[in-house]
Amino acid sequence: MARGPAGSDGSEDGLAKAIEIALTLGIFVVAGLGLDYWLGTAPWFVLSFGTVAFIVKFIVEWYRYRERMQVHEQEMASNRPSEQRGIDRATGFDEPASLPTGVSLDADADSSA
Repeated sequence: MARGPAGSDGSEDGLAKAIEIALTLGIFVVAGLGLDYWLGTAPWFVLSFGTVAFIVKFIVEWYRYRERMQVHEQEMASNRPSEQRGIDRATGFDEPASLPTGVSLDADADSSA
């Protein structure tokens, strides 16, 4: 599988994403704690802010993943020698000139031998 820039195996990107998700969730939870303390509403803002942050980060990462996979699939498709597959694919066997001398594709010629 092709790699990105020299020395890049994707682990730095994965670590950055993990830190981003954890910090985002942490910031929202701390903001919820502050509002709960200020308004005296116990765990409601913590739970709601934490849940919203988790769901939004999940959706954002899902769309980022889909975009990366579409780019990856397009790169793979462009590296194929031909887009024709299966029965539509042209082969060298379709041309009679490619047969060795003395060989026939006629069924009558095969049964007479």
